[in-house]
Amino acid sequence: MDLSLELLQKHVLGQQMQQSLEILQMNAITLSEYIQEIMEENPLLEYKEVQIEEKEDKFLRKLEWLEASDEQNSGYYRVEQEDEHERDDERFGKRAGETLREYLQFQINIMKVNEASKDVMCFFADNIEESGYLKEDILLAAYERYNLDHDRLMKIRDCFQTLDPPGIGAADLQECILIQLEQKGASLLAMQLTRDYLEALAKNRLAFIAKELRISVDEVVYAFDEIKDCEPKPGGGFYTAEPVEYIVPDVMVEKEADGTSRVLLNSTAMPRVFISRKYINMLKEQTTEEEGDYLAQKLQQAEWVVQCIARRESTLLETAKCIAVWQDAFFSHLGGQLRPLRMADIAKKMDVHESTVSRAVKDKYLQCGRGVFPLSYFFSRALATEMHGEVSAESMRERIRYYIKSENKKKPFSDQELTELLQAEGTQISRRTVAKYRESAGICRASARKTY
Repeated sequence: MDLSLELLQKHVLGQQMQQSLEILQMNAITLSEYIQEIMEENPLLEYKEVQIEEKEDKFLRKLEWLEASDEQNSGYYRVEQEDEHERDDERFGKRAGETLREYLQFQINIMKVNEASKDVMCFFADNIEESGYLKEDILLAAYERYNLDHDRLMKIRDCFQTLDPPGIGAADLQECILIQLEQKGASLLAMQLTRDYLEALAKNRLAFIAKELRISVDEVVYAFDEIKDCEPKPGGGFYTAEPVEYIVPDVMVEKEADGTSRVLLNSTAMPRVFISRKYINMLKEQTTEEEGDYLAQKLQQAEWVVQCIARRESTLLETAKCIAVWQDAFFSHLGGQLRPLRMADIAKKMDVHESTVSRAVKDKYLQCGRGVFPLSYFFSRALATEMHGEVSAESMRERIRYYIKSENKKKPFSDQELTELLQAEGTQISRRTVAKYRESAGICRASARKTY
């Protein structure tokens, strides 16, 4: 047996360093939640909400004064708004805040069917998907639970599918559209196309369908319009118990009067954290050894958390400033294009590791005059051009969108034609790359964009 000693160097991250990296990659919402959690564990940490700036405070007071001085009009406006909401609810046949299940159960309760059938349909309503589809496993569960034969189960399901909204209770998209077409009294051709050519319709192969059925393309177009009027997700638009996720920008870029960009952190998105003076004074005063050890440990933890948050803010702010300077054309002009930018470029300028920049921009958003964007949006690889040096991949996507928007819809540009147009501008790009950018921009291929 060979026994030998070998020296190895390994990078091992301590608990504090891991905590620092975790805080760095937290966005505003996650960090705010983290602060609330750690404050429950550490009594030495306190926070205060960020005060509104004096200018904003004056503006809010002015709005309050206007509201108080015009109670009659504001009251009339509230009544008018409530009436409008009621009219909307009546028009759509549902009440505000009503879920799909509640809406279906209300209809089931007033149906003139026996109680046994109502029980089964209520089971369907309780287990229906948010989209409005009723999957086969729910039918199987109802079959076993209520001891029904197949024919009886299908009759109850057919009765359930007569409920509003149209298309409810379908097993898939095809059945959903067929139910709606039948209830609307659509043409036989629309029904046939849905049954036999739904995939071809999705690919916009209208000429192929017309040739197969030996009819004119105009007839196919008319029937296709009937199909497009159907709702693919009949359960959409109802209230759901799932909380709405909001995007809170971590960084804001504002344009100054002299045209320069001002970068600032969204300090209102989270509370300011500091160490409680009360517990520090307790530590200085005479305490038991056990209390002193506990407070000293919590003080060390609190100081580290405050340092990590401050380091996160400074890193994020410096990263955003570098982005704002490099992408000045994007922030200065409405039609300004992004320049190629790599995280390695920002890391080199900040004299940090590339992984630090990656963590700093992870899941974070920037708000500017053109909207709210993920910080990662401003990084893209370069494409070479003959006349303008290098352009970003996002700029290429914008050029592709421009050409497709202006194309003749009866004869849309193919990927090869788009490639030739971009190459005529001096961009060195292949057809495969154009196809990849087109797909990443959510644009269909030429055959699917063609209109008849």
